[in-house]
Amino acid sequence: MNINITCPGCGQKLTVDSAMGGQTVGCSHCSQPLIVPPLAQIVAPAERRTGLAIASLVLGILSFTSCMGVICILPAIIMGHIAHARARRSPEKYGGSGMAIAGFVTGYVGIVVMILILPAMLLPALAAAKRAAGAARNNASASRNSGEINSVNNLKQIGLAFRIWEGDHGDQFPFNVSQAKGGTRELSNPDSNGFEQNPAPVFMVMSNELSTPRILVCPNDPAHHVAADFSQLTSANISYELRTGAKISDSNPDEILAVDPVYGYVLRCDGSVLKDLKYKK
Repeated sequence: MNINITCPGCGQKLTVDSAMGGQTVGCSHCSQPLIVPPLAQIVAPAERRTGLAIASLVLGILSFTSCMGVICILPAIIMGHIAHARARRSPEKYGGSGMAIAGFVTGYVGIVVMILILPAMLLPALAAAKRAAGAARNNASASRNSGEINSVNNLKQIGLAFRIWEGDHGDQFPFNVSQAKGGTRELSNPDSNGFEQNPAPVFMVMSNELSTPRILVCPNDPAHHVAADFSQLTSANISYELRTGAKISDSNPDEILAVDPVYGYVLRCDGSVLKDLKYKK
């Protein structure tokens, strides 16, 4: 194949056969002798491979100028080092050494930028998430506190209703008074622990004293719902577990009359409400 060389004497372009590489020829214009360089030494720069170096440089720039920076850093560094090593080892085949250096250097700069900037970018988001979590905890805590307060109030109203009712019925609670006298004694069915299995009739006969069936449902009890009125009252409308029996009376003030299984509060026969977590379910 023919190659182009330049005469160092007159500067004219000469065309010679590549097979003459290393031999001396005379310039056809000025007759000055010149040595034809080997083919490997005169390969045009444009013919050398620079794709890897260019790719490294592009990825290096993207590593700290785009949203894809994180995934560009390592390829830029690795490809840059490979391209640079190739250019040094085989300059006749591979070019772009400078671009390769720029590629892996910008990749390293991208790492520094990520280390310095990423935390600053994440801090507002982390702070916002922390505030949201705190607000959620506060709301949940406020909801629990509000539910507890309402449940305690419900138990106190129930205790007051029992005491009002007994004042008109010989100082006895409904489950200790016969049906003939307005009570529910014949309907009582307590279990082995004294908890009434059919509490609805007791609260139904006390409807005037209770005023609303709403106070029979703990605010945070998803298993029970408020009855439309006392005539439709069932166990599904009562959160609080009622204890019945002869010893559950005003004469035994420390006896437990009712229990809130959601929060673990107990209503005693004297109307006081205390927390006892062993009753919490």
